[in-house]
Amino acid sequence: MSLTQMASSVKFSKSLLGMVETGQRTASVDLVEAYERVLGVDMWRKDITHSNLLILTKASRATLLAGVEQGDPGPLRTTPTAHRTDVSLGNVVSDKAAEWFRKWAVDGDTATLRTNSLSVIAKLPGKQNADLVVQVLENDPKVRRLVVASEISRLTQVDWKTALKGADDPTTIPEPRKLAAKLAKGAINPKGTESRWACTYLLTGLVPVLGR
Repeated sequence: MSLTQMASSVKFSKSLLGMVETGQRTASVDLVEAYERVLGVDMWRKDITHSNLLILTKASRATLLAGVEQGDPGPLRTTPTAHRTDVSLGNVVSDKAAEWFRKWAVDGDTATLRTNSLSVIAKLPGKQNADLVVQVLENDPKVRRLVVASEISRLTQVDWKTALKGADDPTTIPEPRKLAAKLAKGAINPKGTESRWACTYLLTGLVPVLGR
């Protein structure tokens, strides 16, 4: 869907949407609700609290994917992606680009590239993709740490350093019972193998403090 079409669908100006998409403006509650009506709730989940997130416009997305199809991950190697970026890439990724993302999820040369690639693959349908997500999370401790920290950050909005500490030791996460209620919902959410796995992992890690 083009920015012009989206502006027409949500009844907000194209210029405003452009600024929101590029991070120049924060989406208002009304705009978020309008996006959710058009795209579904999953598109506008809260982002993680990392200070440097990759957010794409339609043009920069096309440029990025053109590079991916040639084996060049560009900023995906070093910059964490926003949730909306993962969804946006997953919605338009070609078979050729998807193969690169699958390859990088396993053997990308940085943990950030592997994690970003995994997040895109997690948005794609099919058992092959779901199985790959689980395989990487179970066998790559650096990716697992980043994915689990992202889930903590998204659900609690604690700072990124605290989220990383929580990924290392879930018992240190503030307000564990409040988080557990959200994790229980996430663990059965049919959308996103990555998020379901992380929620289940965290619930297991919180058992020692939830039982007190």
